Amino acid sequence: MTVALHLPAEPGYAVLARTMAASVAARCDLAYDRVEDVRLAIDEAFNQVVLNAPADAEVVCTFIEEVGALEFMVQSRTLLEDALPTNTFSWTVLSALADELHTSNIDGVLTVVARVQEQNNEAA
Repeated sequence: MTVALHLPAEPGYAVLARTMAASVAARCDLAYDRVEDVRLAIDEAFNQVVLNAPADAEVVCTFIEEVGALEFMVQSRTLLEDALPTNTFSWTVLSALADELHTSNIDGVLTVVARVQEQNNEAA
């Protein structure tokens, strides 16, 4: 199942993204520690996207559910001309929390995609 959440590009809305991410992660049968990893990871991703978004932008958080895994995408229009820097503390945190992580900036839309799965879930 795929779920999308549309929010204003404002830092205060990160709490809604975190809450939705934790709820969806729990539905994916992730262990409590992995649910918390998802919650922290989406917070970092959301804030990185918002930090680089124009004032009137919308952020779309998309969640793709699997048994034992969750992939999420956070995207918005961006003021960045290049890719999101990956040499920051925030990116280091994201990298530690997610099993897979990448970013793109295509046609002025910044996207951060992360996947979190159970460590013993080889099929996911």
